[in-house]
Amino acid sequence: MSLFISVAGALFAFALNASPAMALSLNPDAASPGIKDSNTLHWILFIVIVAVIVVVNLAILRAARPRTRAVSPKPGKSISQVKLAIGLGVFALALFVVATIFSDKSREIPAVNSVPVAGQIKGEPLEITATGSQWLWRFDYPNGAFSYRRLIVPAGVTVKLDLVSTDVVHGWNVPELTGKAQAVPGSTSYLYFRADDVGTYTNRSSVFSGQGYDTMEIEVDVVPPAAYEKAIEVLKSDIQRAQDKVELEFRISQKKSEVAAAHADKMEADINKADIESADSK
Repeated sequence: MSLFISVAGALFAFALNASPAMALSLNPDAASPGIKDSNTLHWILFIVIVAVIVVVNLAILRAARPRTRAVSPKPGKSISQVKLAIGLGVFALALFVVATIFSDKSREIPAVNSVPVAGQIKGEPLEITATGSQWLWRFDYPNGAFSYRRLIVPAGVTVKLDLVSTDVVHGWNVPELTGKAQAVPGSTSYLYFRADDVGTYTNRSSVFSGQGYDTMEIEVDVVPPAAYEKAIEVLKSDIQRAQDKVELEFRISQKKSEVAAAHADKMEADINKADIESADSK
């Protein structure tokens, strides 16, 4: 029995240590391949662990039940325990192999779409930079557009998200689409995902970053590729209009300053002229 419990303990250790590197929870709303693979792995581990717990407890209860008379050990009992231990060991090894395969699969870069969207290099993921600041995320797109708090991505397109920080460590975490990752000052972290289902996915930064942390939300809007291209163009045109407005206001202000300066010079000249004429008359 002690040998049985030891092997069962080893089985638990294999199951716990075989979890994916990105700590993902069981998520029924998974919308990307990596999260779905991780969910499958976790369900397998969950079911196996529950089954092993039940078997171990039943075995312990059977061994601990009171006996009314002395029972001489059967000749083949020790051999049966060894066979059972070997069987559990093989099962643990098989579970470890399955967990490793699913873990590696969940971390694979999703297949890149054959038809690129605007700003995407053919055969490469769509690269977007996410900058964490106290206390807001900024997203820079390939065409020069940018947005705050709300990231727009095309459905079915593999995205490479470059995570950077301007101040402290910020945590990226959108469980339906990606695992957890950190934006660390002075370095760039990379995160790949592909959102297959259109929808809006929200969460907040996974790392406490100061008094404004409560407002540092993340919103990922997954839209059809055509809608993504249109939205990015709208963002870019809005930015251009804002820049044009600032430039116009600056030129108006500059012109007013020039007119005011010219008017002041004229007034000064008139005053000087009046002073000279007054002195001559005296």
